[in-house]
Amino acid sequence: MIIPLPNGQLSFSVLKDGELILGEISSGSANSSEIIAGLATQGIKHGLQQEYISKLAHGHKGQLPIANSKIRVDLVKFEIAFNEDVDTENSDPYEILAGLHRQEICGMVMEGDRLLTVTSSSKRILTKPNGDEETLSDAGGREIYHFCGKNVTANEKGNSIFAATDGVAQITTRGKVSVFPFESHSNIGKIHGKIETEHAMLIQGDITGGAKISSMATLIVRGAIRASSIRSGGDLDCSNGLDNLRQTDEGEIRVEQNLRTSNIKNFNVWVGAKLFAHKIIDHSVVEVLDTLACPRLADSKISVGNRLIAYNIVRDCIIKFGPGAVEDPFITKFKQTHLSRSRKHHDKHLSMEFQQAQLQQLRQKSLLVLKRLKTESQSNVMVANVLRRYTTTMEENFRIYKNDYHELLDIENQVKQERAELAYNASLIESFANPIIMVVGKMESGTHIIGPADNIVLERSMSQVAVTLDPDSKKLVFSPLPTKGDI
Repeated sequence: MIIPLPNGQLSFSVLKDGELILGEISSGSANSSEIIAGLATQGIKHGLQQEYISKLAHGHKGQLPIANSKIRVDLVKFEIAFNEDVDTENSDPYEILAGLHRQEICGMVMEGDRLLTVTSSSKRILTKPNGDEETLSDAGGREIYHFCGKNVTANEKGNSIFAATDGVAQITTRGKVSVFPFESHSNIGKIHGKIETEHAMLIQGDITGGAKISSMATLIVRGAIRASSIRSGGDLDCSNGLDNLRQTDEGEIRVEQNLRTSNIKNFNVWVGAKLFAHKIIDHSVVEVLDTLACPRLADSKISVGNRLIAYNIVRDCIIKFGPGAVEDPFITKFKQTHLSRSRKHHDKHLSMEFQQAQLQQLRQKSLLVLKRLKTESQSNVMVANVLRRYTTTMEENFRIYKNDYHELLDIENQVKQERAELAYNASLIESFANPIIMVVGKMESGTHIIGPADNIVLERSMSQVAVTLDPDSKKLVFSPLPTKGDI
């Protein structure tokens, strides 16, 4: 086919059922823009190979692959029914801060409640240069089982997850949905030793200094948390605050989902989703994978992956934000485990291929022995013994092969599960495409802001300011934040 260009013409051929386009300048000359515009007139707009188009523009003679099909992966999409999340992306920052004290624990469910509904399963899609798409594979209804955690069930259609018991529902940063029943306590302290549980916990009083708690589920604390070490696999709700003023013991909190509290003082805190503190964060080290909203940040080191919303930032705070600002140590370890298992999966494949070759070799030898027995007039005891030895060895090798095959299937299922969870986590991190700091009051001089590409120490205070990242350079960009009256 021929495409006329301003100063020449482009001829192209369509191969592999439209998946590959070969082109050449058959006469005259053309620059890259003219070639691309000419291809667009024929509907060829996808998978353009800029390197080869540039070669044609510089006088290359002969056909080159100027457009090729591309494969993309559309990850699973689902709706979560139990999580009444705050829309920090589109809501007014003034309203978010004003409503922090009203934030409540969510996720309370009863047996049979729908928790999650898959709206679109994962697909591998081939996009041809002319825009036509072809679905190469679809994960279908089996995919939902990758996201089933504890005390949940999936329906037969494979599009919904339901609670199998009463309790509190939660979803991890890897997409695992679980429900945990509650257990109640009055107060917990150092005297109770280290507490490890798979239940959600309701603590009517305080968690006092020296306490150590590790729960796979949500913690609700009616009192205050003193100098304690706490790991929550769900949410942490502590209305009276995380208060370690005496600093007799180290205060360390790790929350896989959301943290809601009044204040955080002298604590190290890691949060896997959102942190809402309706008073102050003071003299603390806080890392939040998604969003942090708090009226006042003072003399603290803050790392945020997506959004930071505050009234005032005072007393030489250090703010690190944007992609890579917060590392998830569990995901790091999970990736290392997945890599090790993937290597084991590969090695097992190689081992089984070697075993297949051995079995095939024994089979061929056995056939030769049988052929020899048939051609001899009388039975040869020695040859028969050789054949018996071969068959015995084959039986033993086949038994080993069969056991290895079942082990391979188990490893393969684990690898698929881990890939699904890592893909969900990657899509979660990618959703933080436009990180921002929004200060509706004042950010004092001395505040140190660290971005992916540069960092700035404020020499003067700034009021009603937004800090974003340049889409290309990823450098810090300061701009005025609209006042409440202008929104």
